[in-house]
Amino acid sequence: MYHSSDDILPVTPSHPEGKFCRRAVGDGGVEVKVRDGGRALLPCRGTVVGTPRWRHRGEPIAQDPRYHIDRITSNLIITRARPSDSGPWACSQHSPAVHLVVLEAPREPYLLIDSRRLDPGNSFVPVKENSRLSVECIVEGGSPAPGLHWLLVPPPGTAQQLPSLDPPEASPTPTQGIARSITNIPRVLRAHHNCTVACIVTHPTLPVSFNASILLDVQFTPSFAITRVPGFGIPLREGIAVSLKCDVDSNPPSVPMWQKDNNVPPVEQSNDGYLNFTSIKREHTGWYKCTTRHLLSTYSSIGYFLNVRYGDGEMAELEAVIGGGSTEAAASAGAAAVEVSVGGAVQLECGGHDRGCWGRVSSSGQVSPLGSGAPLNIHSVLYQQAGHYRCYAPEPDRLNSWRTHNVHLKVTGVPMVVARNFSLTADAGGSLSLIAEYCASPAASRILWLLPTARVIAPGSSEWGVTAHNITDGNWADCYKALLSVDRVGREHEGDFSLLVWSGRGIGQATIRVNVTGTDSSSAENQFSSSNLALFVVFLVILSQA
Repeated sequence: MYHSSDDILPVTPSHPEGKFCRRAVGDGGVEVKVRDGGRALLPCRGTVVGTPRWRHRGEPIAQDPRYHIDRITSNLIITRARPSDSGPWACSQHSPAVHLVVLEAPREPYLLIDSRRLDPGNSFVPVKENSRLSVECIVEGGSPAPGLHWLLVPPPGTAQQLPSLDPPEASPTPTQGIARSITNIPRVLRAHHNCTVACIVTHPTLPVSFNASILLDVQFTPSFAITRVPGFGIPLREGIAVSLKCDVDSNPPSVPMWQKDNNVPPVEQSNDGYLNFTSIKREHTGWYKCTTRHLLSTYSSIGYFLNVRYGDGEMAELEAVIGGGSTEAAASAGAAAVEVSVGGAVQLECGGHDRGCWGRVSSSGQVSPLGSGAPLNIHSVLYQQAGHYRCYAPEPDRLNSWRTHNVHLKVTGVPMVVARNFSLTADAGGSLSLIAEYCASPAASRILWLLPTARVIAPGSSEWGVTAHNITDGNWADCYKALLSVDRVGREHEGDFSLLVWSGRGIGQATIRVNVTGTDSSSAENQFSSSNLALFVVFLVILSQA
């Protein structure tokens, strides 16, 4: 009868090597435990007629100088017990079994990562952020099989809560004296950096548990934090001292480098990320960003617009606006400028405060509340989210609060094109109007409609009974509307109409599928149609000839 390690009584100092311990088991027999190489006494229970005939696993025992039968008690004494001696013993056919467990100490464990054994002296394991980590613990020897347990220990001095390890995978039955266990971290986070993953081995023969561990060296891409003295939102007047500071959080560490308008900054920068202007000048105005080189790639922060004010007129205008104006100028005066790519994420700081109420300022000066809490995080930024944002910090000084917590958000990137309808049905012989909207920053340099007949028409043109109307302003900054109308719908107009918008950042496209019902006289053109791929190729050819 087999008992797990949790059921086995440990050999205590009162039972040193050469002695044994026993206890009752469920089948009416007893269990005797002894260390490997120790002395075991197996009691003969029940009535024995004549000479006892001890059997091991149901088989008669062989002649072995290690086996001695006490002639008075019929007990069996085994000296120098071996793991092969484990199992059920009986002194007669009807006597209760004696279960001998020879305790064999396991060897020290070792770890495998990607089926590779780690060097004993190298426990620092590099792993990339957001990757999956699988660790296997191997223990050789041990009878009964040792217990394997996993721990995830945070770095010393921290109390952060980390996602726990996945439950260990179902371990196969130990084979050839080898026990193993596998655990996983489904997604490695940068918070796991310097954490310890440990395999703990328990066994009745071990006064102190064995363990094998690794220290996680999590490699993560840079994130940037930009600060300014004076603080963001405070107007910068020509002649004052200004400092920009860039902190880069990455592993391995990387050095921050400043750029102005994608070129070398106008003043010398320090190795610790400072850009110091002893006396700032009007020509220092421009877009600044922080970059760094990390693991053979270059990373960049969002852009920050440094605006240097000069002249008494501007400062007087600013003070007048702060005094109670509610115009668009009020939203922009003294505001920090932040640039972000469309689809990206941005965090707007509330002047160093961890509390405050955010609102968005319209062109008429009205403020739409966005909720409380600072900073303000915007994910998957759209062009429509560009504009002025204001944070009302919990300060009694309204003038200082107004100056400090205004941010102008500029959104740039690939044009975004959206159709009013993705699919329309038109009657043959009738008219048709298609509307699409697009947003682009930098501004679009070319706009074209592609027709199902593979013809191309630009806004402000009218041909083949099709009119591409002039572009009109949309409801948001950098957003516009495009209208295409067909005077008389024919079968040749069935298919895909596409609006393509090109800027220096790329090409955006929206397609409207038109289905034509009814009958109309067909022209030779109704036999000519093309797929979206063919239309796109025609457009690229036109661009190459421009």
